[in-house]
Amino acid sequence: MTAATGTPGQYEIQETIRYVLRPGPPPPYPELVALERTLLLAIADLYCAVAQQYQCDEAADGRGWARLNSIRYQTSVGLGHGLVSAHLQVRALARDCQWLAEQYTAGAVGCAGGEQ
Repeated sequence: MTAATGTPGQYEIQETIRYVLRPGPPPPYPELVALERTLLLAIADLYCAVAQQYQCDEAADGRGWARLNSIRYQTSVGLGHGLVSAHLQVRALARDCQWLAEQYTAGAVGCAGGEQ
């Protein structure tokens, strides 16, 4: 995690996504809780940056905004009480985080008066 913000760094985010999306049985529930926390912190940072990019981009399509709305909903769902529901939720968060990271990297554009 970065010292200044307490959010995970780029390497930690990539490793978390890779770990969560690997095939195999789910990790124990307490580990899923920690993975969810890491992903939610990363998503919060990336979401703001990507949403700002979309606001600045006049050519942004509705699919991107729909995905952002879907991610906002997904982050509010929570893990649930069962191992399977928690595993599925963490995997969904990992895919959302991966998409946000790709959007951020692909659209690293600055708005008028500042840069990302």
